[in-house]
Amino acid sequence: MTIMAQSEHFMATDVEWDPTGRYVATGVSWWGHKVDNAFWMWNFQGKLLYKQPLERFCQLLWRPRPTTLLTAALIKDLKKNMKRYSTKFALEDKMRESTASKEQVERRRTQMADYQEWCNNLAERHHADKDKRLELRLGVDTDEVDSHVENFEEEVVEFLVSVDEIILEE
Repeated sequence: MTIMAQSEHFMATDVEWDPTGRYVATGVSWWGHKVDNAFWMWNFQGKLLYKQPLERFCQLLWRPRPTTLLTAALIKDLKKNMKRYSTKFALEDKMRESTASKEQVERRRTQMADYQEWCNNLAERHHADKDKRLELRLGVDTDEVDSHVENFEEEVVEFLVSVDEIILEE
């Protein structure tokens, strides 16, 4: 058994799973405690979905599952031929998944092509604007800063932050 989450409903007196097994309700019934009557709805992962305080809350009942529309003979046939049906549906699922995968690969391929085109357009614009950048920066080519180090002067500025005077005894 795997514990997916651990939560607490203080003073809970009732726990009811829904017929599908996807939700659980916890409640503080009036029969157990006369105050703080309420029910809380949780999903199967233990996440709290809903809180409903109700005075004199007594019992929570889920709507029963409807009866099956299949006859007893059909149910028996399903159980008998389950392997045949499961292989058939597994094959259909695999084909559907393959189609979806191909569509996703094609969509990603077109997105990548669009992105590459956008990058190329930006590179062309950047290259076309080089003359303007040189003019604005007084002839200094900042696109290739590392290649023209001789054009720059490095200046080091040092500040005296504090002076500590320590007197040592002799």
